[in-house]
Amino acid sequence: MNQEVIGSFIAQVRKEKNLTQKELADRIGISDKTVSKWETGNGVPDVSLLQPLCKELSINLNELLSGQRLSEESYNGKAEENMMNLAKDAQEGRNSRKKVGIIGVICGVLVFLFFIEFSIICAAGLGGIWSYIDFPSLIIVTGVLLGIELMGGRLRSIFKALGTSVKGGTTLDEETRRVYLRDLKFAIRATILSTVFAVCIGATNMCLNMDDWRSVGPSFAVLLVGIFYGLILVSLLYAFRERLK
Repeated sequence: MNQEVIGSFIAQVRKEKNLTQKELADRIGISDKTVSKWETGNGVPDVSLLQPLCKELSINLNELLSGQRLSEESYNGKAEENMMNLAKDAQEGRNSRKKVGIIGVICGVLVFLFFIEFSIICAAGLGGIWSYIDFPSLIIVTGVLLGIELMGGRLRSIFKALGTSVKGGTTLDEETRRVYLRDLKFAIRATILSTVFAVCIGATNMCLNMDDWRSVGPSFAVLLVGIFYGLILVSLLYAFRERLK
């Protein structure tokens, strides 16, 4: 759609009906600044305003979207063209929202991880970062989580839900949205269970080494690191779930 052509047509028909911008605005419940914005080509009417605007200007929707009066011969052709343009605009809008959604997720995750790292550095110094890296705990938390998802038959659906959440999920039907929300809720609960499992293993290991007091501190640290990994996963899953609401 050509905003300038539509705006010029609105101004033309308004003047033909001897209406000021304020009078037209008052009749459809908006400000005269909005009408001025349309007429200068800096915006187009909202979908909810199309019908009342056409009624006040005594034109039909195809004429408004075409930016001109239409004869009977040209009406059908313009109607099809306008529908194609609307479909194209809608597709471009979806693609734009998808890109914004992906960029937002990437930026959010980076900020999230940055401040976690910043907190670790503030608490333990630069070298202290290595104290928070424990691959066995990470493998336990993620491995048990994946196992639960596989047993529940939800692993593939979870990845679909995460992918849709990253893209924005604005075009989802309500039934699919509910399914994805339920799957992500299941993933959050599974993550909590896998974290408890990792903590139990860490606590057992600490108890087995109680006779050597030097191993108690490191064992307790490993236990806490397992909880730390679980909290990170739960936080990310919760954020992705909120994006689908």
